[in-house]
Amino acid sequence: VANDIEERVERGQPVLVGTISVEKSEKLSRILDKRGVPHEVLNAKQHFREADVVAQAGQSGKVTVATNMAGRGVDILLGGYPDGLAHRECIAQGLEEGTEEWEAAYDTALATFRAQCKADGDKVREAGGLYVLGTERHESRRIDNQLRGRSGRQGDPGESRFYLSLDDELMRIFATGAISMVMGKNWPDDQHIEHRMVTKAIERAQNTVEQRNAEIRKNVLK
Repeated sequence: VANDIEERVERGQPVLVGTISVEKSEKLSRILDKRGVPHEVLNAKQHFREADVVAQAGQSGKVTVATNMAGRGVDILLGGYPDGLAHRECIAQGLEEGTEEWEAAYDTALATFRAQCKADGDKVREAGGLYVLGTERHESRRIDNQLRGRSGRQGDPGESRFYLSLDDELMRIFATGAISMVMGKNWPDDQHIEHRMVTKAIERAQNTVEQRNAEIRKNVLK
């Protein structure tokens, strides 16, 4: 995962990494720190910085590590969000919102960032757009699809990819058949596996979890 992130950054693509928990996002953050990869973390502990982080998430080479539920409902604009960046600049200058000084500084910063974000957005599109990377599959396909849907918005280019491990909880508990198939092949530990059976096993596992959760909700309502 870290290797893939580094390759995308070198191309100039912004990268949005989706994790299923705060703990997983912090673990990946530590790995990226060790590799010297600049990044932002967006999770339940950092929700107060959400607007600031999302404003920059579409910039060339920017890496944002987020839980899958973080930042929902906010478009990631390729090249960055000029309004958010202008707001951030005024805060950095220590200005008080609503004052004449703020308004003047905001208008100046906004004009600068609009030009900057447009140029950077063109650069990002040439590099392939926003790259969305899932570190594992969520038990709900709906949440996986929400993460995928962050890239390729409004006609922009984009790409998404999910990485899975046989150690992932969804696989260990609900996809034992796929695990048995893989274990029987005696492949090396670092072997990349792409197989229709694994994909089908994930779909069945997610269906099983969703049906179980639906039954739980139904029983709670009784």
